[in-house]
Formats: sequence, structure tokens, C-alpha cells
Amino acid sequence: MTDPGEVAGEQPADPVAHGLLVQAPIAPLDEDGIVVTTVGTIAFAVAAVVLVLLYGRLAAAGDEWWLAVAFAGVVLGLIGLVYCWRRRRAR
Repeated sequence: MTDPGEVAGEQPADPVAHGLLVQAPIAPLDEDGIVVTTVGTIAFAVAAVVLVLLYGRLAAAGDEWWLAVAFAGVVLGLIGLVYCWRRRRAR
């Protein structure tokens, strides 16, 4: 019995030759995510400082929520850093 995708009498398709998805043998750049999480947390912290300095303009425009988003990014980034550090130590 043949596979429904095969024509009777033909050899099975070679995955590389026919462009099927194949995993490349490349090592991950950042296995534990600490660098990415740190950079993102720092970026949110810088944004929060800038938004605190510009709070008068934000309040006048009704955009105070931007500051809350920046603070939330810092808090979530710190939580993410704790998680990444614990995961690194568990290895």
C-alpha cells in the first residue's frame, strides 16, 4: 500500500531536495533570555524617566497612561529578570 501523497512505484520524497521545512543546526544566541530582558527593562526605565520629565505635557494632552505603561514595563521586566535568573541557576 502506498502513502496517499506518493505515486505508485516512486521513491519517497527527499525533504531537503523538495524544500520541506528542516531545522537548521544553529545554536541559540541567548539561551536564558537575560540579555534581552535586561535591555527591554532598561528601555522601559529610560522611557519612564523621560515621561516623568514631560508629565506636564502628558497631562495636558490627556496621555497620562503612557507613564503607567512605562512603569508596568519596568515592573514586568524585573519580574522577567527574576524568572530568567532562577531558570539559569536551575540548570
